[in-house]
Amino acid sequence: MSTTKEATGTPRDYRIPAKSPWAGAWKLCAGFGVVGLAIAAYGYKLDPQRFAFSYLFGLFVPLSLALGSLFFVMVLYITKASWGISVRRVAELFMRPMPIFAILVIPLVLLLPQMFPWLGAKTHLEIQPEKPTAAEANEARPQAENPLAESRGFESKEPAALRDLPVANRKAMEHAEEHEEHEVMAHKSFYLDKRFFLGRLIFYLLVWSWLAQKYFRWSTEQDKTKAVENTAAAQSFAPLGLILFALTITFFGFDWFLSLNATWYSTIFGVYIFAQSALFQMACLILMTLALRRSGLLGDTVNVEHYHDMGKLLFGWIVFWSYISFAQFFLTWYSNIPDELTWFHARWHDNGGSWKFMSASIVGFHFFVPFWFLMSRNIKRRLPLLALGALCMVVMHVVEVYWVVMPAYGPLSPSLVDVGCLIGLLGVYMAAVLRGMEENSLVAVGDPRLERSLEFENA
Repeated sequence: MSTTKEATGTPRDYRIPAKSPWAGAWKLCAGFGVVGLAIAAYGYKLDPQRFAFSYLFGLFVPLSLALGSLFFVMVLYITKASWGISVRRVAELFMRPMPIFAILVIPLVLLLPQMFPWLGAKTHLEIQPEKPTAAEANEARPQAENPLAESRGFESKEPAALRDLPVANRKAMEHAEEHEEHEVMAHKSFYLDKRFFLGRLIFYLLVWSWLAQKYFRWSTEQDKTKAVENTAAAQSFAPLGLILFALTITFFGFDWFLSLNATWYSTIFGVYIFAQSALFQMACLILMTLALRRSGLLGDTVNVEHYHDMGKLLFGWIVFWSYISFAQFFLTWYSNIPDELTWFHARWHDNGGSWKFMSASIVGFHFFVPFWFLMSRNIKRRLPLLALGALCMVVMHVVEVYWVVMPAYGPLSPSLVDVGCLIGLLGVYMAAVLRGMEENSLVAVGDPRLERSLEFENA
């Protein structure tokens, strides 16, 4: 007898029963969200700039899960993969709350100047600094040319390489660097215009919300109608959907992460952000389906064969993420162009070297450890061990997003506001996800390929 039917032969809808511990779980997440946002609001009162960076970090963690889930759903349709039908609904529920990010992003919109000094850069570039007074100029002179500096106990803070240069050469080098930065910012002034910047953000959110709701509606309506046309429509639209997804996530990465250092550039950065999202989504999908399966809510629809395949995808995304990350670093290191090194310098040498340990830990625990751990077929089929590998990737994704965002603020100095923003935004998002789980079936029971998915076996 099919596992989608009860003993009486009536179809099972895989809904959360009223007496299940999962019923009302969204309220607990909402409570965590409120507490976290209250802590974040207190952090805003103490330091608005720190709050802005922490909020961007906290926002992208749940957003990356929603984006990765949207990608996963569309890929299942475009490849016509039947094995993933039994886990697709959980991914759809992860992407369903996409519209709430249009509200959650508002604090960032209001605090843009705190994160992006180039906002209004056109005005800044046009304004020439006032001429210093004679006294200020004398104080500003380096020790080598300021005879009063040594007598007052001041030490020059210039890099040794600059101090050793003749005065004329040093000034020429400083002027050249300022001029080059001025030219870079002027070249990007159109793209970095505030109205264009916000217009792109609105476009990204509209596209993501439209795609998420479109695919979710096709899938849930099929639960009731069993219409094969819904599957056909979703498959036909998937190529255009994936193109829109690729463009929007790429430019979102450029806008909100690359632009934290507006003079630095990397053409592979958008793919890097995508790789993070896809890897994080697969790890979360494994953990969530394991939790639902353990509660008996999924029945036998997700078995070891499905987890084996998800384990292979998790391993594949680790390799892909590692390749993209190393390619970005290696090409930057090999070219050795000062303008291209700034992003990595901020995470190694600059900021007092405070980010060095975290940089090394990402290399170790985001690649080396999970790569060797998840390589084995046995690990992928032993669910507690697979869960351990997925949990490692979830933790390291949070660490990596923090590592991407916070060095633009300054040295490593973890704060309660970081935790508040993460818990608050993740809590609000997960409350919406769990609420959707109560309102919809946890398995796409209307998909005509579900039977094939239940019979799936790995070669």
